[in-house]
Amino acid sequence: MLPEYLLAYTIWLLIALTWMPIYVHVLKQLEDSEEGKMVNDLFYHYLMEVKLGEGEKGNTSIEKEGNVYTILWKIDNTVCIQYNNIFQKKKEICDVFIE
Repeated sequence: MLPEYLLAYTIWLLIALTWMPIYVHVLKQLEDSEEGKMVNDLFYHYLMEVKLGEGEKGNTSIEKEGNVYTILWKIDNTVCIQYNNIFQKKKEICDVFIE
C-alpha cells in the first residue's frame, strides 16, 4: 500500500513541477500584454493632446504606475515611446505625427 501512495505522490509531483513553470510563464505573458495595451493607450492620449494643442512637442517622460515611459521625437515627425517590459526588454513603439 505504501509503494502505491509513493508512486501516486511522485506522479503528482512530476505533474506539478512540469505545469507550474508553464503557468507562471503564461501569467507573465498576460501581464506583458496588458502593459502593452496600457502603453498604446498612453501613447495615443499623448499624441491626441499634442494634436489638440494641450501638450507640447519635444522629448519627455511620462510616469505611470511606477514605470517611466520615454517619448522621443525623431526626424520627419516620427514619435516613439520607449519602455522596459515585464521581462526587462527594451521596447519601442513609433508612429508618424501628422499635423
